Amino acid sequence: MQHPTGSRDTKGDIHRAAVQLFSTQGYEKTSLREIAEQVGITKASLYYHYSSKQDLLRAIIGTFLDDISVVLSSVETIPWSPEAEQEALRAYVDVVVAHRSTGPTLLRDITAVLAAFGDDLDALIARSRRFQLWLAGPDPTAADRLRAAAAVETVGAAISTDVDLEATPAEVRAILLEAATAVLSHRGQPPPT
Repeated sequence: MQHPTGSRDTKGDIHRAAVQLFSTQGYEKTSLREIAEQVGITKASLYYHYSSKQDLLRAIIGTFLDDISVVLSSVETIPWSPEAEQEALRAYVDVVVAHRSTGPTLLRDITAVLAAFGDDLDALIARSRRFQLWLAGPDPTAADRLRAAAAVETVGAAISTDVDLEATPAEVRAILLEAATAVLSHRGQPPPT
């Protein structure tokens, strides 16, 4: 792929090839040689950009983890309100939609991801729990906390599926935001019997 300046975006090409191969073959079964061949560069050229396959995995998934961490942390300093909730949900959905191609890699080779990120994932899980608690609203009941977790998981469906939805990112974004909002709209109500 060419940059607007006319130069080649080799790092971007490497990322795209790695995501595609990791998603279809798995991290362990994909070699750096295969990635280099798909990009049309030598393995030595690939090593110029990434010192190892784990370094490449960290670069690909690290961007998602960094972006989602910013959103999860953003609610820690603002009080809950319906408007703030919608803004936080929109930001969360935007990150998930932007990184949809990374999803199958995250889920297919969770062992490799855990090895690459370890403690960073523990911190991310803790931030995610605080985000869910914030989404549950003021003085949440157990049902409200469960609804907030379900809303976050609803959005996560976009990253956990490799089904080609034949929808534009804007359509996926709108559907996920609608679904998460619908789950949260029952806040304060008793669970159905």
